[in-house]
Amino acid sequence: MAATNYSILRFTNEEVIDNTERVVETIGNFLLSESGSPSPLERELEGEVLPSTIVINAYVSSIGGETDIEKGLQKAIDAKDSVGGLVECRVSGLPVGLGEPYFDSLESSLSHIVFAIPAVRGIEFGTGFAAAKMFGSEHNDAIEDMEGTTRTNHAGGVVGGISNGNELVFRLAVKPTSSTPKEQHSLNWDTGFTEDFTIKGRHDLCVALRAPVIVEAVTAIVLADFMLLHQQIKRVL
Repeated sequence: MAATNYSILRFTNEEVIDNTERVVETIGNFLLSESGSPSPLERELEGEVLPSTIVINAYVSSIGGETDIEKGLQKAIDAKDSVGGLVECRVSGLPVGLGEPYFDSLESSLSHIVFAIPAVRGIEFGTGFAAAKMFGSEHNDAIEDMEGTTRTNHAGGVVGGISNGNELVFRLAVKPTSSTPKEQHSLNWDTGFTEDFTIKGRHDLCVALRAPVIVEAVTAIVLADFMLLHQQIKRVL
């Protein structure tokens, strides 16, 4: 395979570093007042964007189909192969009314940003795909009082694209990385023939282990955006 031509890059490393330093200096000057003390904008940015009542927690719920994470990883180690996993995210303290019923539903906005995470191959909310095996009477979340409290949370905290005040629950599937020490058979682009090959080097056994902190971050971005849109929090700029 021909070597990649890196001469098409517009900037050298030195130019990139220089430009980055100038941007950082400009932002720093913007945030500081003439006296050099923090400006009102910087003091505003020091606060939390999302209220502390909203708690986001993501974790790996299974590896290779095993809820015992170490067991799932050990199976992959023994097989000398990579393995996928499921990551579950739960958000408590969300106000009622975030989202829209159509294009900008809470689920579609979260799905949009979650699928920007490499290796994510699927997402489900609440009961998710298991709902396909249920009757409507089973899946319905019965309302118990005038506050909107429900007996169950099969919807995962979102009804009609809008948060209903229940805990937001969604899960995403992370595929096994293609880089695996196990021998495989595929096309050699140099020869034009298929052949056995192995990938050398150090690679992640399971990239799903790295996903929870990323999922929490992108979830916070979406929720902060909706909080601004619905004027639940004030704008900084």
